[in-house]
Amino acid sequence: MSNLALQTQQPQQTQALSAFASEASFVSVQRMAKALCSSTLVPESYRGDANLGNCIIALELSQRIGASVMAVMQSMVPIHGKPTWSAAFLIATVNSCGRFTPMRFRWQGKEGTDEWGCRAYATEKETNQELVGALVTIAMAKSEGWYGKNGSKWKTMPEQMLQYRAATFWTRAYAPELSLGMKTSDEVVDIETEAVPAKPAVVDVTPSPSPTRRKKAEPAPTPAPEPAPAPEPEPAAVVVEPVVEPAVVAEVPAPETVEGTLAAIGITYQRLQEIAGELGWWEKPEQFATIADLPEEISTWIIRNRRGIARQIAKGGAK
Repeated sequence: MSNLALQTQQPQQTQALSAFASEASFVSVQRMAKALCSSTLVPESYRGDANLGNCIIALELSQRIGASVMAVMQSMVPIHGKPTWSAAFLIATVNSCGRFTPMRFRWQGKEGTDEWGCRAYATEKETNQELVGALVTIAMAKSEGWYGKNGSKWKTMPEQMLQYRAATFWTRAYAPELSLGMKTSDEVVDIETEAVPAKPAVVDVTPSPSPTRRKKAEPAPTPAPEPAPAPEPEPAAVVVEPVVEPAVVAEVPAPETVEGTLAAIGITYQRLQEIAGELGWWEKPEQFATIADLPEEISTWIIRNRRGIARQIAKGGAK
């Protein structure tokens, strides 16, 4: 993690690279950001002129915490439009800042029980004082609602989640300047997405077909006068067409949402997550616990590729 530690050079670099120190600094940082956003090695959210601002922010954060700009780009995960750190990056930043001994963990309770938990701790080198973080247990995860969430990693990898959450609490208590007040991605998924399912946005979309059906159904009476002058076989053909058209039109809006698309295909969102992870359709599908967590670009991709997804399901998922 030596590439993260830039403490010996940080005062000079911050003065030279801080985007908001002066107008000249801002212009200089823009040139650096331009070079970064043109690279194919940076994450997708930093590529292209449209993401130039993201690169400027990454440069500014890297100078503030004394970390490599590439490490910041790889470890800063946007969730619900908010930047978050990965827990592993937060631990690495603490370990490489030079102020503390490497972060370690103390376990207590019996594994597999609600009392099982751990604390993060490290020693401050200047004072030789041991700094002990808050205790995080499985009982806490259940009480806070983290454990029972759909797709929760607390059920499948509890030991890792206990360590990550204990490290997050320790950093917030003893070195908040390293995290800059930003939460970790797993913490946001556990805590802030609790309110997302209650949002009525998805429910509000479903009534929209109702007025569409009324408007589309109105032309139905129009063919009625046509059978009069025409022979008897012709009205039958004319009547059949309007009956079929509303049915098709009524079904079109359904796939315009992810819920409608999955319902049309006949799979659950959890099954879609599994296949997306196996086939690499998009990066880290497990971080989007619910459909409401999906970024707009992924939701649009699912809707547009419903036929391909259906074909993959018909094949039995990923081979």
